[in-house]
Amino acid sequence: MDNLNIRTINGYTVQLTAEHIYALDEFGTDIMYLVEGKERAMLVDTGAGVGPLKETVEALTDKPVFVVNTHGHVDHALGNHEFDEVYINQKDEWMIEPSYMTRERWQAFCVKEMKEPGYTGPDLEGKELRLAKPSGYITEGMRFDLGDREFEAIGISGHTPGSMVFLDGKNRILISGDSIVSTPILIFDTYSTSVEAYLEDLKKLAAREGEFDLIFPGHFLRPIGKKYLFDLMGCAEEILAGNAEPEIIDFSHMSDEPALIHRYGQASIVYNGKHIRNETKKRS
Repeated sequence: MDNLNIRTINGYTVQLTAEHIYALDEFGTDIMYLVEGKERAMLVDTGAGVGPLKETVEALTDKPVFVVNTHGHVDHALGNHEFDEVYINQKDEWMIEPSYMTRERWQAFCVKEMKEPGYTGPDLEGKELRLAKPSGYITEGMRFDLGDREFEAIGISGHTPGSMVFLDGKNRILISGDSIVSTPILIFDTYSTSVEAYLEDLKKLAAREGEFDLIFPGHFLRPIGKKYLFDLMGCAEEILAGNAEPEIIDFSHMSDEPALIHRYGQASIVYNGKHIRNETKKRS
């Protein structure tokens, strides 16, 4: 490997992406972030729960580690069971409860998303689903102090009801989960709220854009610039104004609901008629 800043630990691709922030790529499926402070470390998301995540994290820091989930999806919160201190927005907790997250649903995700050519992670055969209750809930404005740096939780409803982003204004960094990514924002299925709710919360974040320069998303390219935030706002505005020119896109591997994609600048949103305005989709 010619880039010495990238290494592999237990199959995870690990990269130091900012000062004291490691990106952990879970076998090409999702990205977690480990932020090390003076007194403790914060792990943002825990992936799909298939690899030895805690062991990998302990190879990167000797600080006590706690977890915050950006949202409750299978590829972001199913490694929670490896850690003692875990926080999630209560609106997304139902996604990691046994009544919803069954072994069959989890295995179907693992087979579809991870058993691809080039997969370098652990053997998925015989893997057991393990779920754990969070130790606390994330609320709007909640702050997580690591000793010499602090992150503020900001709610961005849309992709899920309880999606959160985490802002370190001192170091001008935003960790965005699936709320701001270079891939399409998915607002079209059982998990989603509405494009309208999403735009409302993006405006709240845009009002604070002077507090961050880099955005660290939950998938693929990282970091990304603030252009994605403003292009996503433009994309949502065109959808709400009825000016979108969407294309049909096949997301049948994720949901039975129909899916349309609208593109604006560098951004895109996948949606359908049920998930445009707030009154068309109510789940909490």
